Amino acid sequence: MSASLVLDFDVPRPKALLGDQHFRRLVAGVKQVLSGGSFRGLRLGAAGADSSVFQRLGSELERATGLKRDDEDGELFLRFTRQAQKWRVLVRLTPRPFSARQWRVCNMEGGLNATLAAFMISRLLDGMQGSTNGFLNAMCGSGTLLVEWLLRDPRSTGDGIDMDARAIDCARRNLAAAGVSDRATLSQADATATGLPAGSVDLIAADPPWGDDIGSSEQNRALYPAFLAESARLLRRGGRLALLSHEVRLTGQLLAAEPRFSVLSETRVRHGGHHPRVWLLQRG
Repeated sequence: MSASLVLDFDVPRPKALLGDQHFRRLVAGVKQVLSGGSFRGLRLGAAGADSSVFQRLGSELERATGLKRDDEDGELFLRFTRQAQKWRVLVRLTPRPFSARQWRVCNMEGGLNATLAAFMISRLLDGMQGSTNGFLNAMCGSGTLLVEWLLRDPRSTGDGIDMDARAIDCARRNLAAAGVSDRATLSQADATATGLPAGSVDLIAADPPWGDDIGSSEQNRALYPAFLAESARLLRRGGRLALLSHEVRLTGQLLAAEPRFSVLSETRVRHGGHHPRVWLLQRG
């Protein structure tokens, strides 16, 4: 399984992607993905990938990214697909797709793709200044975000909380399999009322229920504002929250009415047949 950044272009033919406005947007998306990892070479996937248009697109992307086009082993993979009268570009978020980490010995329903977890962690840290020691994985589930955080830096520590005792047990097993248990603390707690001191956290990462496999849209209308309020209370000024959800309209409405957070980025991704968003928020 892989996860991708989704870029939709309102153009009838791929040649239009070479136009200045569209190409600059394409390159910006590619560079966003490049900032989250190390890639060798780029590869294009499309019907007619050998055509002159895609050859030119490949050449221009080589020039813009500094990566050589390698249609056999290129790790930066861009898939171009036609959607009615539009073109969609999927930029894979990791050098190689993976369905499971070696550490994953326990899964929970609605569990987060490890590829997206790694991407969310990279978003949290992108351009971050100062201390990033206080990391909280709220509604941690099987602990995917917490494990990916701890694997990124052997000096890091982190906390995970979830109301479900089964989730805490599952996360504990995955942390042990990853060899990072000694740097993690797990607690059974409500992410909307943690009891932690105000301003005690630098970074929060969460993928709350979407109302699909877990929960419901009605429940989310109560959960999401309460969680955002608690996150704003916990984060120090300048702290960040990375939030993944398919509740796009609800989240957008709440953020527009929440003065304590500014939106640094909003990225459309693909996960399990859905196209959720990853929001990177900063506490004012």
